[in-house]
Amino acid sequence: MTTPNEIYPAFPGKLSHQGACRKPARAPSHILAAVAVAATVLSFSGPVVAQSDMERQAQCELSAIRDTRSPLAVQYIRSACNWLAVNGDSLLNASNKGYYVCLVRQLSGAQSNEAAAAIMSACRTSNPL
Repeated sequence: MTTPNEIYPAFPGKLSHQGACRKPARAPSHILAAVAVAATVLSFSGPVVAQSDMERQAQCELSAIRDTRSPLAVQYIRSACNWLAVNGDSLLNASNKGYYVCLVRQLSGAQSNEAAAAIMSACRTSNPL
């Protein structure tokens, strides 16, 4: 029986029996693990952001609504907290942020709808949209 090296002498050592049955090269396991981690992070990034927005809104509402008795004030505090949680870090909405911060701070503790309406008007005047 002849070996591939005897038939093709120009390629000594290149055409041996062991070399003909090599397995294809595999990616290192750390690269595969990194790809899996990246895919996991990307797939869960939406719900994580949504959860943190909900938590920020809840914390804002808890800090501002505590002693507030005006239903109108509570409604506007909740709306302002929602806006701040979703848009508060956006540079595109920086000009509006002062108005919503004013609502949260000043409506907190409002006892009547009349007082809440006056506070909302003052916040709008001091922070035009």
